[in-house]
Amino acid sequence: MKRLLALLLLSPLGLMAQSPEVIELTKTIRCGDAEYVMTHFATEYGEKPLWVGKDMSGTHITLLVNKDKRTWTMIQYDSRLACVLGAGETSSSNEVF
Repeated sequence: MKRLLALLLLSPLGLMAQSPEVIELTKTIRCGDAEYVMTHFATEYGEKPLWVGKDMSGTHITLLVNKDKRTWTMIQYDSRLACVLGAGETSSSNEVF
């Protein structure tokens, strides 16, 4: 029964809704020397890496967090340059970290 339901949902008849429109956004991203940026968030905000990913080109993306202050920063970097993709605080009900 589960298989039949999955097939119906994935069939063209199950895809009655239109595909979502993809839009492009422009956002200011601040970048600086990679060593300075990583040290800054560690010393100023007490944030430490929670997760690190690496793409095929060797660029890393790291999620830094301070569990006590509930802050986070996401940084994309290579050996010389680091860019802050986003930063903020978690809500008190969020128990991710």
